[in-house]
Amino acid sequence: MTTATPTNTSMIPTSKRGPRLRLYRARAYRKPSVIVPAAILLFILLACFAGPTLFHLPKPSVGNLSDYLLPIGSPHHLLGTNTLGNDMLSQLLVGGQITIIVSVGAMALGLVFGTLIGMIAGYYERIVGAVLMRILDIIFAFPDIILAVAIAAYLGPSVINTIWAIGFFNIAGFGRIARAQTLRVVRMDFIVAGRSSGISGFSILWTHIWPNIAGRVFAYALIALSYAMMAEASLSFLGLGVPIPTPSWGNIIGSNQSYMSLAPLLIVMPAILLFATIASANLLADGLQEKRASTIE
Repeated sequence: MTTATPTNTSMIPTSKRGPRLRLYRARAYRKPSVIVPAAILLFILLACFAGPTLFHLPKPSVGNLSDYLLPIGSPHHLLGTNTLGNDMLSQLLVGGQITIIVSVGAMALGLVFGTLIGMIAGYYERIVGAVLMRILDIIFAFPDIILAVAIAAYLGPSVINTIWAIGFFNIAGFGRIARAQTLRVVRMDFIVAGRSSGISGFSILWTHIWPNIAGRVFAYALIALSYAMMAEASLSFLGLGVPIPTPSWGNIIGSNQSYMSLAPLLIVMPAILLFATIASANLLADGLQEKRASTIE
């Protein structure tokens, strides 16, 4: 009589669990919910950053008025031109570079400062943690886009100022995520033992707490990246973000809004790219969360 082979990783002997668990985790990354959005994001990144050089596209803001509103498929202008005769393919790809750079910069700003504040607030729960969380609560109380508009209007339109304006309201979100995860980890036995043995707080935060919360923080970072893209598009549409003639998907839409009935594709094309990038980032975040949950189980 034969016995069934155990499939639960918790039933696998310790000597065999390591390689098999690593193989299980590697297979989890092959799920369509992870591969498809990751492939779309990678394609958009390669197209935006390598496309202008690879296809020898003209500069996005140097056009010829005689090439006014050329249709898609025109010679030397695959996606046509805008009202100033600028090549639309170049506008879209270079505009994608700017939108992605601004969004990643704003997300990174929120990740660094927000995670640091959240970890400190979770580790030192009493006076320090309470003060830091009240500051984050004040920031979180303001509507995100209204706060970004106010900061951008005060600083003035520029790429760097847009990063600061969007990154500032990202701090509160990352801070809350990091604090919640730190509170979960800080009560574990190995953290309690480390604190009791006199290990410095910085060492515990960096070597023990951060590795255990990094997965959740980076999963949230993809969602924050989506919000940053929407915020950049909103600010640039209002003329408070990336200033013209530097293209971004937001100001391409904003600058062509008056030509919606005459040439709707000038707005539809950047809107589709913006939607595809945001949707892919959100779906990738969901896929990674599902992968993490299935691995833990």
